[in-house]
Amino acid sequence: MDIVTNASPLILLDKINRLRLFNSLYDTVYIPSAVLQEINQIGKPTIDLSSLYFQPLNVANQLAVLGLLGRLHNGEVEVMIGAIEQNIQTVVLDDNAARNKAKQLGLEVTGTLGILLEAYKKGLIDDLKQEIVNLKSAGMFLSDEIIKKIMYSQGLCFEGN
Repeated sequence: MDIVTNASPLILLDKINRLRLFNSLYDTVYIPSAVLQEINQIGKPTIDLSSLYFQPLNVANQLAVLGLLGRLHNGEVEVMIGAIEQNIQTVVLDDNAARNKAKQLGLEVTGTLGILLEAYKKGLIDDLKQEIVNLKSAGMFLSDEIIKKIMYSQGLCFEGN
């Protein structure tokens, strides 16, 4: 399966040294040019994509991108429009507004936490709770309620911090 990803999953997974999960879980990882620009912007944390095999994605329909801008960022919109242009069903987005818009457009959505969960299910990571703690430490907001749901769905316990 191919996916198109936004910046936050790349940044967060890089911070916890799990960027390679993308290549373990997906056939081809596409990163739109607006996302590449965002993660390489001066003054922002730059991540080393050398450990990630990905395809840059140039979105052709910039009018569609402009039409969706507003509450959504350019990278998020390019993820959605690029996926539609390439006939890719799944996108990786963390922002709720972007996730909702992607679903309205008929796309399947996962996020950084979803990638960790899928990796756990496939035996690529052993300690889901620790990976979630690492993700929170890296700056991702996750409520104890969400974490409990994820842990219990896997038959695991969770005690809040």
